[in-house]
Amino acid sequence: MKNIDKRSISLKVAYIFESVLAIVVLIAVFLGTIDVLRMIWQAYIVEFKTPVQYSQLNDLLGQILLLVIAVELVVMLSLHLPGAVLEVLLYAIARKLLLLPKNSGMGDLLLGIIAIAGLFAIKKYLLSNDNNTMNATSIHYNGEGENNLDVQHEKH
Repeated sequence: MKNIDKRSISLKVAYIFESVLAIVVLIAVFLGTIDVLRMIWQAYIVEFKTPVQYSQLNDLLGQILLLVIAVELVVMLSLHLPGAVLEVLLYAIARKLLLLPKNSGMGDLLLGIIAIAGLFAIKKYLLSNDNNTMNATSIHYNGEGENNLDVQHEKH
């Protein structure tokens, strides 16, 4: 019995630490959003006479997609669902594909597409409906006006 009590305490501490780390990531996302807004302001408002270079736009998209991945990471840390892990992986691979250097070969692109197809296959064939119903796109709205988090807690 004593081991079970220690384990539950350690699990509670781990959960609290995980929540603190999720909050730290959210703070970093907020600060990164300010940086993205600064980049947009500089490129499109201050220097409006100079056309935006490909490298500037690439950097901007990379930063925005990195922030999206960080938000998805917070969702994954909060929900503890396999579907949330797949969402993070999907966004990370999509970011890598979108930001491939101009000189990279078609092999990298093909591997990324195969990886995304593999994630969709995992989501379709290996996740049960319980694990797959909650994902980042359905956290706030499930099409019926209900909050999915409330529905999820009522089922348990």
